[in-house]
This record gives sequence, structure tokens and C-alpha cells, in this order.
Amino acid sequence: MPEGITIEKLDPADIDDVAPLWKALLDHVAALPEAIVPVRPSDESWELERKAMLEALAGDAFALVARRGDEAVGYLFVRVEGPDPVWYTGATHAELAHLSVAEGERGNGVGSALMDAMDAELQRRGVEDVEIGVDTGNDMAVRLYEGRGYRPDYTIFYGSPGRRPWACLAREEEDRRAGRGRFAPPGPDAAPTGLAAPPGPAAPPGPAAPDPGSAP
Repeated sequence: MPEGITIEKLDPADIDDVAPLWKALLDHVAALPEAIVPVRPSDESWELERKAMLEALAGDAFALVARRGDEAVGYLFVRVEGPDPVWYTGATHAELAHLSVAEGERGNGVGSALMDAMDAELQRRGVEDVEIGVDTGNDMAVRLYEGRGYRPDYTIFYGSPGRRPWACLAREEEDRRAGRGRFAPPGPDAAPTGLAAPPGPAAPPGPAAPDPGSAP
């Protein structure tokens, strides 16, 4: 355990303690050099995530928060579900939905300490299978998880139906042009994040049109 850090279960009544860490996580993901899918503006995103977390925490999910004194400097959120119908899990399996560490604490062992606490809680519950999603280009997270024995397997594809340009990129471009959402100018009291908004793509990616001479 890093010196001066304590880890405890997050009381749902204190859920807003981790709101800045959720924003930091989104800023980190948005700034990844290989990021393709745009992320939702953090204030709007936190409203949705807060609701989803509270609903899950009323069931079998749990969250762990790392504190330095009274300040939350890291947290993770885990969903616990029944057997997966495809993957050969046990009677229950877990999903590490997200893990966030404050920028000034990264590399200090806070993420590993949170993972150790997660392992202890899952072992206490008899949960043997864990899945973790990682954004493309998040090499720091990949190193952390691979160092703990996890390996990549399943890949998620994003897109829009009918081979159309991605709708999410059009929404982001509308925000960029209007100067709203992630592209709104900071307020006078806003603290600098040190992370610039990612540049917009020259053209929305998407599958190429089929070669007229090729088979469907």
C-alpha cells in the first residue's frame, strides 16, 4: 500500500467524491493518441454514469476509493453478474468497468493497490472470472493489467448502420463548431487540466464502399 493512502468501499452517499476522477478519466481517454471514438462531455457523462453506478451499487456491484487524507485520489467500479452465456465463467463473473487515478498519483502504486483490494473482495465473494475493457492506445492500463496476468481477447467494433459516416463523429464536430461540450471555453474559475482536446479527424472513418467487381 502506498504511504498515506487508505482504501475503502465507496458509500453510495459519497458518490460525488469520485466525480472529478471520472472527469479525469474521460480527459485521459480523449487525449489518447490513437483514440477514434469521441467521448461524451464530462458533465453530461457524469450525470448518466452516476445514475448507472447508483443503480448497480444497489445490487451486487461495488466501488473502492483510494484516499489521501480526505481527498479521493483513485477509485474503481466493479459490476458482478451471473454466469456468462458464452464465456466459460463460474456462477458469477465480474467486470472492472473503470479505474481512475488522479494525475498527480499515477505511477505511485495507487492503481495496483486498488486492484489488490478488488482481488481481495472478489475472492471473498468467490468470483473467479474478471473482464476488463481498455481503450485503444491506453498503454499504461495495458501494462498494469498484463502485469497482473490479464490478456486481450475480445474486440469491440464501432460504427453506424448502412455504412454511413459515424454519427458520433458528426455530433463531436457539431460541438466543436458551436464551442460547446468538450470544446466550450473554460470558465474563469476552471483549473487547467493539462490535456488538450483531441484534434478532429479530417474525415469520419468508416468502411470503404465495396468494389463493384467484387462479390458481396
